[in-house]
Amino acid sequence: MNRKAIISLATIAGALAASGAQAAGVNGWYGGAALGGSQQHFGGGQVDDALGNQGLTSSSSIDRSAGTLNLFGGYQFNPNFALEGGYVNLGKFSYSSSVSSPAMDTVNGHLGVQGADLAALGLLPLNEQWSLYGKAGALYAKTKLDASSGGAVAVSDESHTGTSPLLGAGLNYDLTRKVALRGEWDRYFRVGDSSTTGRGDIDQFTAGVVYRFE
Repeated sequence: MNRKAIISLATIAGALAASGAQAAGVNGWYGGAALGGSQQHFGGGQVDDALGNQGLTSSSSIDRSAGTLNLFGGYQFNPNFALEGGYVNLGKFSYSSSVSSPAMDTVNGHLGVQGADLAALGLLPLNEQWSLYGKAGALYAKTKLDASSGGAVAVSDESHTGTSPLLGAGLNYDLTRKVALRGEWDRYFRVGDSSTTGRGDIDQFTAGVVYRFE
């Protein structure tokens, strides 16, 4: 997460914090935003397989990390259970491929993932301010492998839309009755398609602000 993103989240949290008194485990509707980073577990071999289905023989390398953005909302039914969903952008991972057949060339592009997720959260209050939570659900996302070559070979963008399982865990800290901070890890399993975009797991690490509507 870059410095500007951290400052922005801190500013939002500070502005909202003035609106409530301290408390934990407040039931009802909430919304929020989170920024962070993701790590892909595709590897260059998955890009090679995807390009291979376009008739290219290549050796690829791909960035491990990318920046992420989440916008979410949910409903907490009681101190131990909530349902949550929202928009997930897992970032764009840059890659470079050295093509040896049908001609010598270089292909460059990005692997990007964005979509919507829905999950159930199990909450464990630790005291009046701190709580742990685990989550399980699914991500419905579009995975896109865009590609451009030096001109010696023909290559095209490919995309895949599908559903991936989701597991996660996090730590929540209530600043006030209305405002909370959270840190979260999520793993999205089997994202993408092996024949068109490449397929693999993606980990996401975020810090976010939650606002409760009462």
